[in-house]
Amino acid sequence: MFLRPSHARTNDRAARVLAALLIPVLLGTPGCATKRMVERADREVYGIIREKTGEVPGMDPEFTIEQTLDESVLETLPKVEENDSGLGEGMRDERGWPVVSLEQALHLAVSRNRTYQGRKESLYLQALRLTLARHEFDPIFSGRGSASYNRTTRDVVTDSDFAAALKAYRQSVPELEALTNTPGALLRSYADLVEASGDLAGLNDPVTHIVDERSVDGQASVGISLLAAGGARIAVGLTSSFLRYLTGLPREQASSSLTAEITQPLLRGAGSAVTLEELTQAERDVLYALRDFTQYRKDFTVDVCSDYYNILQRREIIRNTWSGLQGFRQSVERQKAFVEEGLSRPADLGRLRQAQLENENGYTNAVRQYYQDLDRFKITLGLSTDTNLRLDDAELTALREGGLLHPKITSEDAVRVALEARLDLQNARDAAEDAERRLRVAENSLLPRLDLVGSASVKSVGNKDWDDLDFRRMVWNAGIDVDPVFDRKAIRNAYRSSVIGRESALRERSLAEDNVKLGVQASWRNLEQARQSHEIALESVHLSERRVEEQDLLAELGMATAQDQVDARNDLIKSQNSLTAAVIGHTVARLQFWKDMGILYIKKDGRWEEVTDHAAPTTE
Repeated sequence: MFLRPSHARTNDRAARVLAALLIPVLLGTPGCATKRMVERADREVYGIIREKTGEVPGMDPEFTIEQTLDESVLETLPKVEENDSGLGEGMRDERGWPVVSLEQALHLAVSRNRTYQGRKESLYLQALRLTLARHEFDPIFSGRGSASYNRTTRDVVTDSDFAAALKAYRQSVPELEALTNTPGALLRSYADLVEASGDLAGLNDPVTHIVDERSVDGQASVGISLLAAGGARIAVGLTSSFLRYLTGLPREQASSSLTAEITQPLLRGAGSAVTLEELTQAERDVLYALRDFTQYRKDFTVDVCSDYYNILQRREIIRNTWSGLQGFRQSVERQKAFVEEGLSRPADLGRLRQAQLENENGYTNAVRQYYQDLDRFKITLGLSTDTNLRLDDAELTALREGGLLHPKITSEDAVRVALEARLDLQNARDAAEDAERRLRVAENSLLPRLDLVGSASVKSVGNKDWDDLDFRRMVWNAGIDVDPVFDRKAIRNAYRSSVIGRESALRERSLAEDNVKLGVQASWRNLEQARQSHEIALESVHLSERRVEEQDLLAELGMATAQDQVDARNDLIKSQNSLTAAVIGHTVARLQFWKDMGILYIKKDGRWEEVTDHAAPTTE
């Protein structure tokens, strides 16, 4: 079957229309598209975070939410070679367990902790929302298409063969009259007679035929819209439709229409401040989220350090309690010998024995508390509680040998630094600015709506040339669209809420400043108290050690009382534990003090940058 040139051209056009409809569908099929979407989102979000990192001191510019959980991370750490006999018989066999330093614990925590990962993802999602807010001001393309194959039927009424023949006879009467010289009236009367006979016989009734019609049609549209910063919205669209009948006489219909519209607010919704409000708030929300996450990193590091040192303190309590228990056991044995020789009273032996039992119970509780806190710390590190590990005792030794790093800064100077450096206070101040800006936007909403509108359209020529737009017959119009907004209660309520929101934000800013002052002053006092507690604890240990030595010497001579020996031993254990607590307490208080001042900066691996006196900010 050969197609005529016009038909071939028609089918080419139909093919182009169908291709325009199918190509977007094919491009949207799943597969590598999902991975590509994730990569694009990550690239855009990480770009936003890097863009704003410079505004947040201490924020990691290489931020990522990718989490690598290497289960073999502990295998590369040094292992325990021998058990520490100074911890007593209640401890587990730790040989072969990995030893985790404070630096390694911080690295594990920031890379594996579940809550930390959740905070990173929250920051990512906030930046992801900003990508959509920015996209609102990009040229937005749209398109859709449809195609269908149609089958329809219709009734076609035609004359019967008898009626068709009679009709042909009537049309040939003049010719028959000329050929046969028979009067036309006679020939027509014969026709009338035959028609009457056909009516009686039902031969003249019309015949109904069912006609099957098949066709294909399609429609495609593409468009682009743009929201300008001044509030104008511009939209341009092109719509094309096509219809072709496949049965009967091939015929087709095709048309296109190009339209353009613009709407420019003149009162309500006019101006960049109103139009860009959502984008402005989204931009600032990401900045707030960055500050919150940076502040969280500081809190997280201080908490991990505090937990780490507290576990080492628990371990030291075990050591001191075990050492004291051994001393009580020696005193009991010595006192038992004195009682057997009649050199001491049995009541003194009972007093020492009672103190020994109390210390044995204290030792058992200290071991239990140590392992319970260690298991809880494993969860902080993102590890299973079944994981065997030991914290590095050298960290506590380094604290003792390094002495106290006590900052030389007055509380007044510390407060002044905090008022400038605290990230949460900056958020509170910016939130007050947001409330003021939202109030101005609410004031704009009180205005009536008055928009300048315009549109233009161009259609294709004829019913077949869908790709031939006739710009000479362009139709356009321009005018205004007015809405006085008679029902203003919702607008009134929104405006009143904005006024209250501004006042509330101002109060929150003032409260935040006072809380910063209160917190810094409290941290400064806690640090001073920690320093004094360390001095007192150090002196107390020296005194307790001398008392124990004196009581041991008196006991060997049989001159010591049980009560004095018990008190000396218990005081030595308490003073040793207090000294450990004072060293750790001062270190944690110092970190807390820097954090409350807003100048504790955390590295990518979770470690902090130590603040020295010459590096501490000044207000001069």
